[in-house]
Amino acid sequence: MRKPLSYDGKSLYFLPVVIILLLLFIYSLYGRMPDEDDAWIGEYAYWFAEDGYVHSELMRGINSQEVNFVVHHKLFNFNGALFINLFGFSLYTLKAVSLLYFVIFLLLFYFYTRKWKKLFNRNDFWLSLLIIFSFPWIFKFAFIYRPEIMLMTLGFVGFILLESFLAGKKNVSWQLFLAGVFFGLSMSTHLNGIILMAAGFFLLILNKRYSAVIVYGIGVLLAFSIYFYDLTDAQSIALWKHQFFESPSLDSLHKGAAWLKPVANLLNEHMRYFHNLKIIIFSTFLIAIIIIGYKYLSTNHTRLFQFAILIAIITGVVAMHKSRHYFLLNFPYMVLLIVLTIKAIYEGKITVFKKGEPKQIKGLLFVLFIIFVGVSTYFNIQLSIQKFSSDQNRELAKKYTSGNTTHMKIVAPMTFIFNEIKNFEQIQGELCYTELQKLDSTIYGKGFLKRANDFDRDLILVAPRYQQMLGISAYQKGDEFEHYFVLDKTEELIVFKRKP
Repeated sequence: MRKPLSYDGKSLYFLPVVIILLLLFIYSLYGRMPDEDDAWIGEYAYWFAEDGYVHSELMRGINSQEVNFVVHHKLFNFNGALFINLFGFSLYTLKAVSLLYFVIFLLLFYFYTRKWKKLFNRNDFWLSLLIIFSFPWIFKFAFIYRPEIMLMTLGFVGFILLESFLAGKKNVSWQLFLAGVFFGLSMSTHLNGIILMAAGFFLLILNKRYSAVIVYGIGVLLAFSIYFYDLTDAQSIALWKHQFFESPSLDSLHKGAAWLKPVANLLNEHMRYFHNLKIIIFSTFLIAIIIIGYKYLSTNHTRLFQFAILIAIITGVVAMHKSRHYFLLNFPYMVLLIVLTIKAIYEGKITVFKKGEPKQIKGLLFVLFIIFVGVSTYFNIQLSIQKFSSDQNRELAKKYTSGNTTHMKIVAPMTFIFNEIKNFEQIQGELCYTELQKLDSTIYGKGFLKRANDFDRDLILVAPRYQQMLGISAYQKGDEFEHYFVLDKTEELIVFKRKP
């Protein structure tokens, strides 16, 4: 009977599967469905490219975002605006930003594991790619306009430099400084980059390189200064404070004592790893690996293991939400730990029991691995087969409007901005109203229609999910209200038109 895995340098178990997963990923890129975040964050990049500063019509009415917005992912949106200027505004122009950083990460991962550190042989590398392309959050977020993939890549560069500094016999200050620079760039990309920066700081402390913190800190501060490009006076700083601390998206900040937040966050961190089946299957596999490989990893790959644990703990303390995509900051190190553990087991370097490694341990890991790959691929196929064209939004616009729409103000799904953003005077997202709802509970049912009228909306298109949240799901075609009547209702939308 063949072994499920082999590290004899001749096995090709993984390569065919990697090729299939890679082809599936490439297929998924064509006509990939827009994500709400593509629009939410992408609109900031659009206006930055158009007007030279960030503002938002999708979120009009929330903390003066329609005037100026200074709490955004600065360095990430610089990248987005650059891509828009180079290639024009479109869904796939924006998505390409994350894809580029993902490709850069893969190249770095290859050189780090195969050339520089020589951690992996050929089959180890195929196994790592199998895990990477199976993981649903990589599969999805490598082609979404969100900053996590860019964060992951910048953080990985920072770790490589910091590890090289710590491993060197001589103090190579340029490595330390550049590590600080890349972690500072991660903070300019998304404020959650503080997780990676803090993990680097504590890694220096754990390794008793106390004086190195100064050079590291200089690099961090220099790169992080990019974030403050539009915070140049007291007024802009006050606006930042207002838009950050009064954001309805961070409503949890105002619940309970502030000093207890880090403790409560950490105690609830398990929700990030066990939220649904999609993440549970990976978390179970990962935990089994960590338990079995703990002694080996902490002894033989100490700095890697320390850095991964630090990221996990700091994420639990700092991150405002239990979003699964924040896990991507730690994903490269998790993949390394998984493959290094499996490699060590099959090379006889890890024994759970004194009398050797029973087949049951290998069998358990193999079963967990197969379940992870199989279930994850199922979800990835589901994502791949859904296709989108901006023509769909054009047809909707034609169906429910007539004549020139450049002076129309509407409410629509966030993704309606692809590519209708230039065809309407204002497109306000339906999500904007559920965010406003956190501040004003009357935005429900007729209260929602009243608020839409206050915003001078001519047409309202709401998808089923938001119909429930806004209390309008029971309304039917022909229903009339003070300011609006239901023009149409389908499985995809309910459409209100303002009365003359």
